Amino acid sequence: MIKIGNQQMLREINKSTLLHTIFSMGPISRVDLSRKTKLSPTTVSVLIEEMIREELVHEIGTTGSGVGRKMTLLNIKAGGGYVLGIDLSSSPAHCVLLNLHGELIANQGLKSLIGEEQLRTEMVELTLAFLQKHQVPLSLVKRIGISLPGRLDDTQSTVLTSHYLKLDHFPLLPVLEEAFSIPVLLTNDLDAAGFAERFSGAAKGDQNTLYIMIDYGTGAGLVINGQVYHGAHGTAGRTKYFEPYCTPILAKKLKEDYPETFGALSVDETIRTFVDMALSGIEPYSELAESIIQDIASHCARNLQLLNPQKMILGGWITDNGLFFDKLVTAISKLERSTYGATPVVASHWKKYGAAMGAATLGLHGIFKLKTVQ
Repeated sequence: MIKIGNQQMLREINKSTLLHTIFSMGPISRVDLSRKTKLSPTTVSVLIEEMIREELVHEIGTTGSGVGRKMTLLNIKAGGGYVLGIDLSSSPAHCVLLNLHGELIANQGLKSLIGEEQLRTEMVELTLAFLQKHQVPLSLVKRIGISLPGRLDDTQSTVLTSHYLKLDHFPLLPVLEEAFSIPVLLTNDLDAAGFAERFSGAAKGDQNTLYIMIDYGTGAGLVINGQVYHGAHGTAGRTKYFEPYCTPILAKKLKEDYPETFGALSVDETIRTFVDMALSGIEPYSELAESIIQDIASHCARNLQLLNPQKMILGGWITDNGLFFDKLVTAISKLERSTYGATPVVASHWKKYGAAMGAATLGLHGIFKLKTVQ
């Protein structure tokens, strides 16, 4: 029995190696797969035929010209499966559907889902309705990724605490896996948004990135060596020093100090109006905006000096106005003072869809990652 178990484990490892290589390097021939993976031609042939039957891989043509044998090329079959990403941190919640190439097939808002009961029942119903609307059978969904605001346990299966979702030690992952009978992964919303930028956004292909969000809340998502970094207790990415600039806190301060200007405006209108007036040179808003830029830039520069990422991605209201964002980037570059050149600082590509996209792409990453002996 041990021998059979070992053989099955080896088969799964070899299969994951081939899938990972095709996903990363495809289109690619069977011959090149054998060379790059060090697997025998026979093993490659047998496992590829299995994956073709499963519709994970397909043949897309031949390579080579002139005299000689042409080699058949293989690639991941885009429509052979799908991954769902659901972001519970936004209001309303948001759902995206990707094919196996990571291409966005569909996205839509869902109602906000708060509390254990809604997550147990309404979330399943809404997800199934979303799939039915886009004519995707549940059997073709290979992974479901869920991003949420809050802290997860070390196994990423239980929500230890989420004030926004009103959850406390709630085993969300096993609840959803039982309901869907599909592998589910949970991730923090900022970790997800950061991974989305690294996978298919503003930092595509970079292995070490730092994502910082300043909006209704604040926090950071770190990707190190291509993997989301959670920290020793899952609390990496805390950025409390940015809290004075979260939109509700900053808007409240502006309303209190300048009620005649901002008193009747909503939170978002207050921030937009403040930025527009500041950039027009109207005092005292121009001086206050400059102070805010310098303080945010100072904290960003310290993070860059500490982590030395390939790229910093910023999200939230600080990126909405191009001129304001340019001023912030210039201030960060001046304060970073690196002898190796300034770290690129860019605005997020996925913006409000980032956490949902990240949850989906983490699911996709899980399908094609290399398996190893545990």
